[in-house]
Amino acid sequence: MSTTLQDIADMLKLSKSTVSRALSGDPRVAEDTRARVASLARHMGYTPNPTARALATRRTNTIGLAVPWAPRSLSDPFYLEFLGAAGDEAMRSGYSLFLSTPDGDGDGAVRAHAELADPRRIDGMILTEPRANDERITLLHSVGLPFVVLGVVPDPSVSWISGDNTAGARDAVDYLIALGHTSIACITGPPDQTASDARFEGYRLAMSSAGLPMDRNIIEAGDFTQSGGYSAMHAIIGPRRIPSAVFACNDVMALGATRALREAGLAIPADVSVVGFDGISMAEYVDPPLATVKQPIQELGRMAVQVLIGRMSGEGGPAHCILPVQFQPRDSVGPPRLWANAVDRR
Repeated sequence: MSTTLQDIADMLKLSKSTVSRALSGDPRVAEDTRARVASLARHMGYTPNPTARALATRRTNTIGLAVPWAPRSLSDPFYLEFLGAAGDEAMRSGYSLFLSTPDGDGDGAVRAHAELADPRRIDGMILTEPRANDERITLLHSVGLPFVVLGVVPDPSVSWISGDNTAGARDAVDYLIALGHTSIACITGPPDQTASDARFEGYRLAMSSAGLPMDRNIIEAGDFTQSGGYSAMHAIIGPRRIPSAVFACNDVMALGATRALREAGLAIPADVSVVGFDGISMAEYVDPPLATVKQPIQELGRMAVQVLIGRMSGEGGPAHCILPVQFQPRDSVGPPRLWANAVDRR
């Protein structure tokens, strides 16, 4: 039989409530009593019952994580790495993670996230992939549940963390321009997601600063998936001019674009250079290794949990954290061929 609070109380001739308060560090209990209770608890191998503690404190010791919108979901390597780091940090801090289960995208995902946002089930929530005018943020405010967002949110009352999307995208496109590329395609993410908008802004700034026009014929929206990158690349190189380089707004779209280019008989990087964004682990092991903007994925996962715990504890005001990213040139980029910036396939 495991030791209980009542066992300790009987041994010390104290009430059970006094023992409970002593173990929680309640200043209303005399210091010498707290010391005696703590010493005996250690000696008897007492460990608190997490369910009983949750009932007593009216806390669940559980953090909710809103699984990304379909079709991306947790199959994306970025989110698998992020989830692993967040889960490890939650466990180190005495919390478990509870994931939503979206039923498709759009309204189905919102319903799943709304069901998760119940203070009787979780103590706080991590939102992913914020959208412009995100209705989930309004919901969380209305129920009074602490939360943090992975991605920039314009509302100053919301805590959020993010990699530096605009600076990272600009660095990647600046690198291509420095190699001599002037016809640079862009595969964006969904137009209603703040990360997609920020990365496209980095692309636009790089092109504008170099005095290069943006050709709308070689800019296509994807959905942050391999199939989305594949379809977008096919649309770009169909009846139109072949760009000498392509910047995809995440790594998995870059991998999809790579397949489309090869199917069109184009070599990478001899004919077309390819750059991604995120720095997922597998990017280093594809052929050729993918140049990418590396985000601190592990740190983002840990920090999301740390910031949320601070919000749940009522510490300070909203946190707004932009973490630096780093462009990593690899073998998927090279200088353009002399003809590559002006090839017309029609």
